[in-house]
Amino acid sequence: MSQLPSDIASLLIPMQGRPWLVPNIVVAEVIPLRQPDRPGHGPEWLLGWLNWRDQDLPLLSFEKLNESGQVTIGEDARIAVLNTVTGKTPFYAVIVQGIPRLLRVSKNDPVEEPVDTGPAEAMYIQVGGDLAVIPDLDAIEGAVTGLKAPA
Repeated sequence: MSQLPSDIASLLIPMQGRPWLVPNIVVAEVIPLRQPDRPGHGPEWLLGWLNWRDQDLPLLSFEKLNESGQVTIGEDARIAVLNTVTGKTPFYAVIVQGIPRLLRVSKNDPVEEPVDTGPAEAMYIQVGGDLAVIPDLDAIEGAVTGLKAPA
């Protein structure tokens, strides 16, 4: 029987509100900020479509999807291309507010904070002195599944 790893390579990703804490395997690539190739038609959190490695990816605003704020493009903003967990669509992109920082998180590190979460947040945690958000990746993927890039 294999043992679970004692720590997980994770990324602390600067966001408009609290930073995200995700396993580093979720992030495929962080790319420079650019305008979407095509505008988004549909929900207001869909900012448009990017072509990345010959694939059309929806670019979304987590703050809009989570109903927690406006679309904000800070001076250090980038685009994070995320792998999906369900595999219904292979990737999607989200605006982030800087370069993610690698963090090794041991299973005893995170302490859940009793904070009300938005529709795209799983929980708030204290980790290494930071208050961070674990995004609800299933909810985000559920929202992007079925989006079709304009032809």
